[in-house]
Amino acid sequence: MTDQNLTRRRFLGLAAGGAAAAALLSACGGGDDTATTDTTTPAPGQAPTKDFGGKTITTAVYAKNHASSPLEWQRFAPPGLTVKPVIVTSPADISRLLASGELDFGLMGYYNTLIEATTTGMQSKIIGMCSRQGIGLIARSDRGIKTVADLKGKKIAVPPPGVQVLALNAALDKVGLKLDRDVTAVPVAFADHPAVLDRGDVDAYMGTEPLCTQSVVSGRGVRINEVYGTPAGDINTAMWASPKNLNDADLLTAVSKMQRDAAEYFTPNGVNAPEPWRKLLVEQFEYSEPVYKAVLENVGAVWRFDQTRKAQFEGAGEMMLTQGIITSKPKIDDLLLLDYQPKS
Repeated sequence: MTDQNLTRRRFLGLAAGGAAAAALLSACGGGDDTATTDTTTPAPGQAPTKDFGGKTITTAVYAKNHASSPLEWQRFAPPGLTVKPVIVTSPADISRLLASGELDFGLMGYYNTLIEATTTGMQSKIIGMCSRQGIGLIARSDRGIKTVADLKGKKIAVPPPGVQVLALNAALDKVGLKLDRDVTAVPVAFADHPAVLDRGDVDAYMGTEPLCTQSVVSGRGVRINEVYGTPAGDINTAMWASPKNLNDADLLTAVSKMQRDAAEYFTPNGVNAPEPWRKLLVEQFEYSEPVYKAVLENVGAVWRFDQTRKAQFEGAGEMMLTQGIITSKPKIDDLLLLDYQPKS
């Protein structure tokens, strides 16, 4: 099995959880909303912990994705709360399921959400962060490309419109270059990026992890880190809550704490902890050892949505407005519900 596939055991486990959650959504969703909660006796010096009385919640995850801190929520769940991960394939699916109440929580980035917020509107809210980094500009190691400026006159594989193309355009603009004027854009699906680079069909590609790291580890590619030097910084995904949960203070508090604890489990104080990541990426997702070790330079779990993250979302909105992706400036404050985010 390649690095692009989940282990059969892990995938079936997650899929079963997702299927069970989907089957339970209508059966137990309404009941969950009215589940009684009791207060358990706290340890000395600790605040009381709510007992959720058998409540089940769903949270979105992508198959074999670095933004997988929600897979560890159950480890840190309060009494009586069961977390069911649901495998999804796109942010559009997550947004739709959140809006309909078929999903309780989900990770989404800024690109699709800001388009939706400035067109049809977003009722789901950001309650914290989920992940950082995860994209990459990879150049062939034998083409003398060290910086974004070195891409002039080169061919670069680009995926469908999204965060990667937005960041690439912004990085090129900083050095006075433009796609399809100074640099030839070659549309290529994410999964095919390493292959076209290996064959020499392109000089570079703008892609996603772990494919970027696979190219670096193979020796064929080198990483150009200037793509994080845009107004959007290294932001990847935030954690969003379904409209149906926005008035449930106990649940929002519990989920925010679970995300904090899960993020700190993987990336304590902003520094990736090798062993938890190895358990996830190697033992569960079957990354090779070299890819696992190298990818830690370009991923990270995050929980705190602070002023820096807000500025990055605002910067992303400005980039999207400048590049004509949206036609009005998004109101980031309208997307935030950070009242339940832990102070530390």
